Order: sequence, then C-alpha cells, then structure tokens
Amino acid sequence: MDRIYLDYAATTPMDPAVINCMYDLSKNHFGNPSSIHWPGQKSRQIVETARKSIAGMIGARPGEIVFSSGGTESDNLAILGTAMANRGRGKHIITTRVEHPAVLEACRYLEKTGFDITFLKVNEDGILSLEELDRAISDDTILISVMLVNNETGVIFPIKQIGEIIRKKNILFHCDAVQGFGKMTIDVQDLGVDLLSVSAHKIYGPKGTGALYIKNGTRIDKTLYGGSQEAGRRPGTENVVAIGGFSEAIEQVSIQRAERNRIKNLRDGFEARLKELIPGISVNGNKSERIFSHSNLCFPTISGENLLMNLDINGIAISTGSACSSGANRLSHVLSAMGLSEDRVKNSVRITFGRFTKSDEIDKTIDEIRDIITRSKPGEKNDP
Repeated sequence: MDRIYLDYAATTPMDPAVINCMYDLSKNHFGNPSSIHWPGQKSRQIVETARKSIAGMIGARPGEIVFSSGGTESDNLAILGTAMANRGRGKHIITTRVEHPAVLEACRYLEKTGFDITFLKVNEDGILSLEELDRAISDDTILISVMLVNNETGVIFPIKQIGEIIRKKNILFHCDAVQGFGKMTIDVQDLGVDLLSVSAHKIYGPKGTGALYIKNGTRIDKTLYGGSQEAGRRPGTENVVAIGGFSEAIEQVSIQRAERNRIKNLRDGFEARLKELIPGISVNGNKSERIFSHSNLCFPTISGENLLMNLDINGIAISTGSACSSGANRLSHVLSAMGLSEDRVKNSVRITFGRFTKSDEIDKTIDEIRDIITRSKPGEKNDP
C-alpha cells in the first residue's frame, strides 16, 4: 500500500540533506562544545554557525538566540522566565484562548501561583480583536503572548499590529512562531517582539531541538539549573547533531521557497474539488488570512475521528487537531474557542500539506474521502 502523509503541521519528515548532515555530524563531530580541545571547539563552531543561521532567518543577532529542546521548552522559558523576572513590576499576562498547549498550560500554571491571566477570545473565523487586546492591557500587564500562525486552522495573527499597540507600554511581547517559521518572512525588529519561539521539526529538521529569540536587554529568569551553557540562560550540553541538522534545514528552506506557491495551489485545488464532490463542506478559520499549508475542514455527515480512522486504514495520515492534545479525549480547544458548535467541532479534521506532497496523492485522498463519505451516509452500502 502506498502511504500518504498529510499531517505536516504535526511534524515534517526530515529533508534528505538534513539526514546526511546529521549522519556526518554523528560520525565525525562528537566533541562537547564546552570543551576547549579541538573536538570540542569544532562542535562549538557547528553550534555557533547554526546560531547565526537562525538569527539570519528572523533578523536577530546571533547572541539573541538560545537553543532549546523544541517549541514547548522555548514557550515555557519565554513565559515562565519573563514572568518570574518581571513579577516585581506586575502580575498580569495576556494571551489568547487558541494558543498552543505549551503557552496555555504555562499560563495556567502561573495563574495558580498568583498571576492574573487574561485569555482573549477570537471570533468564529479565528481572528483576534486588536481593540479587545488593547482594552485588556492594564498598568499591571508585564507580558503578552500571541502566536504567529494557529497550528490547527492556519490563521495568521496580526503580530506587527500588536507590537505597535504595546511598543511604548513597557510590556514584553512573546510570539510562538513555530507554525510560521520557514513558511513566511519573519523579522523580529519589524514585528516588535521581545521573544520568539521556533522549532526544527516543523521545517524538515530533527525533533527535539528548537530555539528562543530573546531580545538583548530582556529580563528573563532561567527555568533549568546546571551549567553555564547558552550564556547561562539554558544549561545542559548542546545537542550538536540536532542543532547542525536544524541549521541544514534552514539552508534547505532558503533554497526551496518556490515550493510555497505549489503547496498553496495543491491546498486550494484540494478544497475546491472536495466542495464540488461533497456538498456542505466548510472551511474552519479565515480563508484569506491563512498560511498556505493548512486546511481545516468540517464534513457534514461524518465525525472527524471516523474520517481519520478510515483514511488511516487506507494509508492516508491526517489529524483532528494539535498532535500535542491527542489522547486527551476532548474537543479541539481552538475550534471550541472560535464559538463553533459541538457538532461542527466533532466533524472537523486538519489536513496539512508540505514539500513532499504530490498532486497524485491529493487525487487519491479526494477519492478516498468521497468513498468514505458515501459509505457513511444512512441507507448507503457500508461494506469496506
């Protein structure tokens, strides 16, 4: 059976160039980058080259990049670290109800320790009201955390406009850019953010490595304790192999930017053809302010879980929402926060496309979905 992968928002397969790079690093560059001998200094060179690569992708200085184990750790360091370092100025934090669990759970933890958290609503298109955000700001506000791209709907948030609102208010601004990094141009200076989280495994790099941009002068406490690595902000021996793979993945993103239009065309054609074949399908989230790789669809006659399982049996991988919430036995917090009905949330799936998606895979997926929907209709033949 030919297998089709359409869950790129959860993770991407590693680019072959990244695999080759990491194999070479694993074989030949084993030194601890904190050691002063030649194997250690060679590893240090690899780490610092990667730091420059990431900084270059987002318009930052290399010294403003801190390596982490991924997006979740970067989000936690940004939120917990800045909250604790700045609690003498205030204890109010603003975020949205549709953030990644790494942001939401960090904020809920702070709420239990005495911080005041405002979870802003979004409308039924997943759009955040800038007026509501502005009204939520108080003299006690020390941090605002808003994602760049929603991981379930692909909706793009107005980060630059938020940065302009708070620029002169002495409020720190964190952006979880994990879903947007590598898919759109990011300039931390233009966006006006103080902290920004990215991860390698969303851009065809390895899992288990990411980075946090921390603007020079930002007060932040470390959340792990140990050695003095990463300028004392994140202790622990750097994962040289993964960091080198991250750097190579960035190089490949730069080379293959032209793929974005092809992927968008695949996504748009996929949605258009499904709507022709299956009446009643609707797109969740704003269709114009959306990243090119995401499609979050509601099917009128079948649950998302049922559709996912049937497609999986036929070798096609999609999802019903964030991979970090799988197994929690609850409805998508993103779609629920958008005010969608329980039935619509239950009947929705996330289908995401990437660099290795082919047009014939789209054709097969459409055929399989049509057949599954036909079999699921009451009174229709249900034989597999």
